[in-house]
Amino acid sequence: MTVEKQILYLLSKVEQLEGKKIISIYEARNYTPQSIRNMLSKLKKEKFITSPERSVYAITTYGRDFITTIERTENFYQHRWNNKWYMILTEIPETERKKRDAFRRQLIQLGFGQLYNSVYIYPWNLTNKVLNMIDTLEIEEYVTILVSDEFLLNKVHNQGAKGPNEAARIWDLERIHNIYREKLDWIKSEYEPKLHPYLKENLQDPLKLFIFYLEIQEVLDMLLAEDPMLPPEFLPTSWLGTRALAHITKIQASLVHLIPSDSFYHQFLTSVDNNDI
Repeated sequence: MTVEKQILYLLSKVEQLEGKKIISIYEARNYTPQSIRNMLSKLKKEKFITSPERSVYAITTYGRDFITTIERTENFYQHRWNNKWYMILTEIPETERKKRDAFRRQLIQLGFGQLYNSVYIYPWNLTNKVLNMIDTLEIEEYVTILVSDEFLLNKVHNQGAKGPNEAARIWDLERIHNIYREKLDWIKSEYEPKLHPYLKENLQDPLKLFIFYLEIQEVLDMLLAEDPMLPPEFLPTSWLGTRALAHITKIQASLVHLIPSDSFYHQFLTSVDNNDI
């Protein structure tokens, strides 16, 4: 998640928030006050947030809908697949190029793979999110949604099977696997050594702990935006996704437990258990 989206997430948890509070949080993450002010101005200009009074910010309905649409909170690795495929067929004209590009970007972020030009496919039911995207972009007349449990020709192939529609190619699983490996290496070599003293000694520094929380949440959001969480039959046997997400969830749960419930930062936390991402 970009910092702008993370700021939207923070604002979605409260009625309103002073700009100086937002700045103080991100100064602790080594962002300059001016860079945060610029991000707030950008979000306001794009109507994701509003300013009910000077230097006070609140998320708009549009901003809240945006976060709800793009947020991936369900762990499909824990679901049993019903063998249905959800297909999105689009024919958005060049005159609506911005909407076309935005729709494609959001579909990919939700986990859809591009089967052919203007045809996207996913094994999990995210129809409500897709319909919200279509409604927001006002592209109803250009999109068709199909659901099927059968391919008559050129099905999506399981891991190891050969054919034109290999899951590994459609979703570029090798690239995603490498991203997981890179992030796990960072967690173990850089993040956890800094976090360990706080966990081991139960240190009560709410802001510092919250910064740790935002850092790992940023990694998680990035991974979820990349990982389609395909059913196991389409994944390599060495797949790191399930192990990495379980490890991150465990770290998050520890941080949620450590940040005092009466702390200012506790209101921004999301309860984490084994069923959550």
